Amino acid sequence: MTIIEALQSSKNVLIVGHQRPDGDCIGSGLALCRVCDIMGKSADFLCDSDNPAQYAFMPGFERLNDKRFKDYDLLITVDCADIYRMGKYNGYLKSVQNTFNIDHHKTNNKYAKHNIVLPLSSTCEIIYGLLKDTRIIDETVASLLFVGLSTDTGHFMHSNTTAEVFKAASDLVSLGANPYALATSIYKTDTVNKIKLTAKAIESMRFFCNNKICVITVRQEDLQSTGCCMADTEGLIDYAMKIGCVEVGICLTEQMRPHFKVSFRSKKIDVAAAAATFGGGGHTLAAGCVVSGKYEDVVDKLLKAVTDGMPV
Repeated sequence: MTIIEALQSSKNVLIVGHQRPDGDCIGSGLALCRVCDIMGKSADFLCDSDNPAQYAFMPGFERLNDKRFKDYDLLITVDCADIYRMGKYNGYLKSVQNTFNIDHHKTNNKYAKHNIVLPLSSTCEIIYGLLKDTRIIDETVASLLFVGLSTDTGHFMHSNTTAEVFKAASDLVSLGANPYALATSIYKTDTVNKIKLTAKAIESMRFFCNNKICVITVRQEDLQSTGCCMADTEGLIDYAMKIGCVEVGICLTEQMRPHFKVSFRSKKIDVAAAAATFGGGGHTLAAGCVVSGKYEDVVDKLLKAVTDGMPV
């Protein structure tokens, strides 16, 4: 059964993204909501997190977490490598008869009835491939998919940027996506508070292994003093990766003590393996996990996990 066939035979569709949704997750979910609208189907899009304000420019953003229905006959998860990233909504995998899992993470454990898991740049690229021959992509769908394509490739600068990514981006622009307007909304709208948080993050930088590893730390007091929230930490790790000698960047964001949300970025080393040590996952050069413990102990554990994967 294809995703289009599943949508055609359904009435109420539930789309679930991962906790702390990013541009690819939101773009995927809202694009499928719009497809449901076009096909005359009802759809809800839920993520077990607060709505990240930086993506409020995306068409249909107000639909995120606006639950209207109780019964669903089709569940589609987007950008969720495992059921735990669905948070409190993972119970729908048992209560909904037909389930689809659309994702691009290599650590995906294929938990749905139908699994469309491909090693592409983004979930939005996968969804574009599923829809491109249907003539169902309008300007809104094209714009939403372009956002996910852009954000998950670092605006076409990460190693997952391929000829196929540029072809998909070109096609989406032809279908109505405005790359300048979207890039401006994504990358040039930081608040004063976010810049203040960025300054604190840069000031927190610590370097290890002859400056090959950079650790950034964001404490709860940093968020409070700058008037920021967890969503504002997105992208901070990129400042570590701007440094020429740094091979691996690690960003620790303090959650409820003693838990730290950890993001890894790498230029060569497989950081998904390091994240897997703590029950996390992701991609070879970009991964994440949650680690609990005293701060210095957590740093030591993370450094060991990364250096175990480094060439001698």
